[in-house]
Amino acid sequence: MKLIITEKPKVSKKIAEALSKSYKRVKSKVYYYKVELNGESIVIASAAGHLYTLAQVSKGWSYPVFDVEWREIYKVEKDKAYTKKYIDTISKLSKKAKEVIIATDYDIEGELLGYNIYRFLSNGRRPLKRMKFSTLTKGELSRSFFEPIEVDLKLVDAGETRHILDWYWGINTSRALTLAVKKASKRYAIISAGRVQTPALAILVEREKKIESFVPKIYWEIYAELEKGIKFIAKHKKGRLSDKNEVKRILENSKSKFAIITKVEKSITRKLPPVPFDLGSLQIEAYRIFGFIPKKTQDLAQALYEAGYISYPRTSSQKLPPSIGYERIIKSLAKAEKFRRYAEMLLTKKTLKPRQGAKEDPAHPAIFPTGVIPKSLTKDEEKLYSLIVHRFLAVFGSPAKVERTSGECLIGQEKYLFSGVKTIDKGWLSLYPYAKIEEKLLPELKPKDEVKVLNIKAEEKKTSPPARFNPASLVKELEKRELGTKATRAEIVDTLYKRGYIEGNPIRVTKLGFAVIEALKKYVPEIISEELTREFERKIESIRKGEETKENVLKEAKLHLQKIMEDFKKKEEEIGLTLGEIIKSNSIVGKCPNCGGELRIIKSKKTKKIFIGCSNYPKCSTSFPLPQKKGIKVTDKICEHCGMPMVSIPFKRRRILSCINPECKSKKSK
Repeated sequence: MKLIITEKPKVSKKIAEALSKSYKRVKSKVYYYKVELNGESIVIASAAGHLYTLAQVSKGWSYPVFDVEWREIYKVEKDKAYTKKYIDTISKLSKKAKEVIIATDYDIEGELLGYNIYRFLSNGRRPLKRMKFSTLTKGELSRSFFEPIEVDLKLVDAGETRHILDWYWGINTSRALTLAVKKASKRYAIISAGRVQTPALAILVEREKKIESFVPKIYWEIYAELEKGIKFIAKHKKGRLSDKNEVKRILENSKSKFAIITKVEKSITRKLPPVPFDLGSLQIEAYRIFGFIPKKTQDLAQALYEAGYISYPRTSSQKLPPSIGYERIIKSLAKAEKFRRYAEMLLTKKTLKPRQGAKEDPAHPAIFPTGVIPKSLTKDEEKLYSLIVHRFLAVFGSPAKVERTSGECLIGQEKYLFSGVKTIDKGWLSLYPYAKIEEKLLPELKPKDEVKVLNIKAEEKKTSPPARFNPASLVKELEKRELGTKATRAEIVDTLYKRGYIEGNPIRVTKLGFAVIEALKKYVPEIISEELTREFERKIESIRKGEETKENVLKEAKLHLQKIMEDFKKKEEEIGLTLGEIIKSNSIVGKCPNCGGELRIIKSKKTKKIFIGCSNYPKCSTSFPLPQKKGIKVTDKICEHCGMPMVSIPFKRRRILSCINPECKSKKSK
């Protein structure tokens, strides 16, 4: 028997369907699939993501700690209890297997995931091969089965190194911060940090400080509203003006009923088609068009991939190789009424040549539709799928042609500039409805023409501070700074929200987020060092290329982190006091109505439930219930009905204000 191990149950079914129409679905503790092919039994069993995770070997909750080993994930994380069924099923099947084939996602995570299952459940004794595919189409899955490749052990080592480095950094820095608070302020609160998470938070704090310290400057811009058949705007040649007296002088010198055109220049520019989507550009475009946060886009894309509708989404490539079959895919898309007219535009072309981007990925091509037409999608899946299809079609389009006009005119004694934009050939824009060129239409103008002046005004404006990041622009910034990977950046942003370090959209850093970064920056700046994070990311890549070894990189990281933790311990009390005060202020809801003490958000040691209680307990037993949700925050708002404090509660991707008094009229009205 040959045993194929996949990453998700849906992929197992896709492989079974690709190998034989008469596959069997077998129930063990979880379902697996069985195929008879050329007199040989083939079993396809699925994992449920990672089945193994890193855990501390020794006991205790101190730092630094570096003794780590792989363990079944259900033994470490309570919410992963369901994975035991998958482990038991694969373990039982692997004992009968004469050969194991890994068919997990072909990337650094997938290679490690599959190899861990092989070495721990099959004891690494069976012959091992790997199926490599970028789509879950019948043809590619069949080809990858009959033409397997060797498992990339360098990729396995790179993946294992990343996991261990993340564990080293995450466990040690989080424990250090948590214990510092506990020792200095007698408060217990988990303070999370991470190898990429903390530098990412530092970027946001840096931006927030620039915004806070920004002092706006007043300036003026002078506009003239002109008309010759159609209305258009001309702007004074000097642009921004900082002197109000000069503004008055220009307005005085511009008194005229007509503007005289002195110069008109026209040019034709070509706007090239877009390049294919990699994961980062897909996340950014989906946020711009639909407002999808990067994590949502990544999850939707993964669902479309597992259904067989698009290629593997976690790619950094912007290239589409001819081997995917351009014409075949476009002809398939033409069968869908929604895309027919767009596809037919391309099928009239003599040659199909996509515009390629600069970025490459050795594992997978850019994201593209497979040509399999979806039978049913959710509303959001449909939106993302259509975006991917239109982007794929657009890369084969012709350049758009745009006529740009620029000119000058004289109003009284002052020079004004005007410009216009007109699309004369839509080209690829006809294939991509999400991109539009904003046209500024002008009348036909030539030198010496007189144009009617309708109005001239000076607008007072203020310079703007740097823009806050949104989830998509933060992902883009992390990519630009080489922090994290294509697969982890969205998760990092999501984690910062969950930890209570950031909130809102655009992103604002909370008091706790500020305090963590300011304390680390002051006392142990290496923990938030971007360069250190990038350096080890490059070393992981060197392992993948065979230029460095896992052992050397982990040894270097351990020595580096030991030094950082030694420095931390010297400043432990100062760091703990700083963070303790912030945590205290974040838990105080208001004054107790019975004794005047502090009402605080408290977590019960026995039940682990959160509630609001009085600081003078047991003398005062005043308490109020809370919904058992993460991310409840104190506010400075007072209920207009009963005068009690209000808290902010997360609810369906937004936040609502709620009075803490369960008997309040506001609750009854709702």
